Amino acid sequence: MYRARSARVVLVYGALTAGALMESRDSIRAVFADPQLEGMEDLYQAIGAMLKDGVGFERAYELVLQSGANSSMTWVRFCVQSANRFDDPPEETEFLAVLEEFCKQHVGI
Repeated sequence: MYRARSARVVLVYGALTAGALMESRDSIRAVFADPQLEGMEDLYQAIGAMLKDGVGFERAYELVLQSGANSSMTWVRFCVQSANRFDDPPEETEFLAVLEEFCKQHVGI
């Protein structure tokens, strides 16, 4: 009986956590949809083009940031500016997951 209750608690906790992640991603998507900053399209294109060529997201992201190009500076400005738009800062992994979504959408993947 203890195991059954324990399993239910884990399932409920997992459902709540998944719901919180979706809510978090939705709030992040809202910030990306209204970046209040020019140049995000260039960032999406720079990363997205590499994704289309088969480069993994993490590597493409790393290369764009290391490039020092306008798109990398745009990303830094976006991160600083958007930090004020959240009551609770999102997890970095969630923020990057939404960036990946937007890059893929931009290049039609």
